Amino acid sequence: MKRVMCEPEISDLSVDPSIDVESDRPAIAVIVPVWNGEETIAGTVKALLCQTWSAAEIIIVDDGSTDRTLQVLAGFGERIRVVSRTNGGPAAARNTGIEVARCGLIAFTDSDCAPQRDWLARLMGGFAGDVDGKIAGVGGIVRGDGGTLTDRYIDLIRLLDPEPDEQGVIPYLITANACFRRDALVRVGGFDEGFRKPGGEEAELGYRLRDAGYKLQLAETAVVNHRHRQSLVSLLRTLVNYGEGGARIGRRWPAQRIRRPGQLLLRQLLSPRALGRRLRERISSHGLRSGLYFALLDQLRHPAFLLGYCRGERQITSQRHHSLS
Repeated sequence: MKRVMCEPEISDLSVDPSIDVESDRPAIAVIVPVWNGEETIAGTVKALLCQTWSAAEIIIVDDGSTDRTLQVLAGFGERIRVVSRTNGGPAAARNTGIEVARCGLIAFTDSDCAPQRDWLARLMGGFAGDVDGKIAGVGGIVRGDGGTLTDRYIDLIRLLDPEPDEQGVIPYLITANACFRRDALVRVGGFDEGFRKPGGEEAELGYRLRDAGYKLQLAETAVVNHRHRQSLVSLLRTLVNYGEGGARIGRRWPAQRIRRPGQLLLRQLLSPRALGRRLRERISSHGLRSGLYFALLDQLRHPAFLLGYCRGERQITSQRHHSLS
């Protein structure tokens, strides 16, 4: 197992980006950030080793794990490369992987995911016909194993899928299931490492890529299975994290800023009419038990995001005051 200590900045290293000489296909590096993933990382690596389009590099970036993650990874020997760094969050871990990767195409998934066997091949199909190199990235969809009602709800609302905006444009990709041109990532500076928690860093990267003239593509047949394993509380906590990230995005991209998030939060919480409508719709479609639970999450998920947004704005303001003092 190759293992290095590395905490670099994104730079344009000399890269052989084009061809995997053994298969005559474009060479792809797969990067997986992991933090305390001893229970799931082995399944992720096994799925990557079984791809119909073999990855030229499988790079696991250990983000300062304190459990047995490194011991689990050691069992895969030279088939993978493990890069260790001090904990900096998933954005920083992905940047570390980009820095050491030697391929011109870089795919990402997460340490609790298992890409289907044709995942890389399906993602590569999204780059077909891109003669001018303007497609910076292609992303697929993420599906849970349906183990809990919360898992089913995440899939139902397509929380982890790239969604077109009103103009039909894909604004950003989900890094549990995406492949990017390395030169595009390097050109815009990689992921913003100011996002210490997962949530917001993917959208912010997408805005910078589009601002630089690139496009993003959806490949719905590229599927990654994700072990959501979320409870109601953990899902709401995730949505709060997304809200905090949204506040950072709003400060950098004013068009994305939410005005008066506190007022919106109260309005959505104190809306019994909306809850009644959601109850009727969800129970009609999913039965009593599931419908009640889904309607509850419908009622809480936007306020959870807005709560995080308010918290994120307070954190940004506090940081600015501290830097000026």
